Amino acid sequence: MNLLAALKASTLFKGLEDREIDEILKIARETRFPKDSLIMEEGEEGDTLYMVLEGELDVSKSLTMKFGDDDFRTTDKVLTRIRPQDHEVLGEMALICRDKRSASVMARTDCRLIEIRRDDFIRLVEENPRLGVKILLNLSELLIGRLRQSSEDVVKLTTALSIALSK
Repeated sequence: MNLLAALKASTLFKGLEDREIDEILKIARETRFPKDSLIMEEGEEGDTLYMVLEGELDVSKSLTMKFGDDDFRTTDKVLTRIRPQDHEVLGEMALICRDKRSASVMARTDCRLIEIRRDDFIRLVEENPRLGVKILLNLSELLIGRLRQSSEDVVKLTTALSIALSK
């Protein structure tokens, strides 16, 4: 998949005119990561958004598990796999604020990604507020959808835990 097709297929850039996509192309860079590369680490400060052009990524979270009275171990749990046809963005919160990454992302295969850095995005929004509003509205929809899914997952997990503890 090429950069233009990937940007047009992304929910983050939906509804943008071709000339607006051209502005995004000016700040987007192609980057490569070999298989087993750590692209994002949970807890590190983020400043870059990524989209997959080629390859597969695993998104994981650290979990602390108890194996005995005083034996706690941390392990990574793969939550999802991202492929180019998913048209997903990763690290989108980094466009809004410099905060800690909420998950780790590992290259499952050799990968070719699009990256957009926060500083470039902020400059684009300042120079073209109309385009910025369109993208930020799309970003808001994306984040609301993810928040809604997280809330549903918490309810499911709480229900399952309640059932398990009541036995």
